[in-house]
Amino acid sequence: MPRFADIRGQARALEQIRLALARDRLPHAYLFHGTRGVGKTETAFALAQVLNCERPADGGDACGACRPCRNLARLHHPDLHWIFPMPGSEKGKPLKGDRRAGHVQETIETRLAPGIHGLSFPRAASIAIGRDDDSRVGSVGELRQQAGYAPMEARVKVFVVSEADRMTREAANSLLKVLEEPPPENLLVLTTSRPGDLPDTIVSRCQSVRFRDLSEEEIVDLIGERGLWQPPRRRGKEWERAEVAPEAPALAAALSRGSLTRAVELLEEENVVARRDQALEFLRLRSGDPDLAGAIRELEKSASAEGGKAAPGQDRRVVERVLDFGLLWLGDLLRAATGSDLPPANRDREAEVRTLARGLRTADIHRMIGVLEEARAALRGNVYRPLVLYPVVLGLEGMTPAEEAR
Repeated sequence: MPRFADIRGQARALEQIRLALARDRLPHAYLFHGTRGVGKTETAFALAQVLNCERPADGGDACGACRPCRNLARLHHPDLHWIFPMPGSEKGKPLKGDRRAGHVQETIETRLAPGIHGLSFPRAASIAIGRDDDSRVGSVGELRQQAGYAPMEARVKVFVVSEADRMTREAANSLLKVLEEPPPENLLVLTTSRPGDLPDTIVSRCQSVRFRDLSEEEIVDLIGERGLWQPPRRRGKEWERAEVAPEAPALAAALSRGSLTRAVELLEEENVVARRDQALEFLRLRSGDPDLAGAIRELEKSASAEGGKAAPGQDRRVVERVLDFGLLWLGDLLRAATGSDLPPANRDREAEVRTLARGLRTADIHRMIGVLEEARAALRGNVYRPLVLYPVVLGLEGMTPAEEAR
């Protein structure tokens, strides 16, 4: 688990925390907020190490080698409690007792796995109050109970509540009582990518620390340094040479909207370069093209395969990716058309971008960007995908003229 020194791209957030430590004015509760996958939970665990390290390093960091540091880094310390969203059931059975504790342990082990960069919790998962011993593990009920006890070994007992916006109303009201009368020798750290979904009464009782989006360069560097992705290999009679795709991490970083987690998910889930090419081929179709209906059906098949139990025509992830690739392409065209020196996100197709940009007006590019942004906003409602896709094709005619591209 990283120390402060290992956390990238969050110098301002770390400076704010270190200043509070140096002045011995640590609040009783922090709210770490920012895009998913930028280091909020890592920083919370690193702070727990700093507070309880036996041999602090210069610069206000943990040594990483003493017994408390080692135990905290393994998330195996009696005074570190991690609360995160839990599914209400598993395979139709209530998640209680030993099964609930086993799920918590499995999540911790996943977090500690080599190269782990973040966790994704099911959409229906929530942080509940935990009314009894059978459902209290990993709940606000456990937090309240443990907060009433003195630390067993540490100087400061630390509670980390990940995705705090997923607390049920009852759980949030229960946590509020802890924040109103904070026990001594306790620190609560709430993390969220949606601070607006938290009750104002909770936000106002926490010291806010904003975590910024990571830059594309930082994401690409972290992917390489932490070994978070390897180029795919082809399987024949024996393992062949790795297929080198140096543009894939850069493309995933450009699509990630500042999130290391999202960039790695894109690399792991799919051949991001091939997906980009497929999306651009779709967006080049014309309204009268005989292939249009078939192309939309193919997207439907892809979406249905990925959508699980979502109703036909309503899982939006595949369409979102098509729109994201389109926005990234149009952004490159706009930069090229306006003479920007910034390198395009689609670096492997830079020559094509510059050729196409010469035949487009900036006003047309802005209009087409607006078409895709409107479509993405429409997807946030539970709409039928073809009702989004057909207007997109109509609005993008001329985005990348096929005859010019070739």
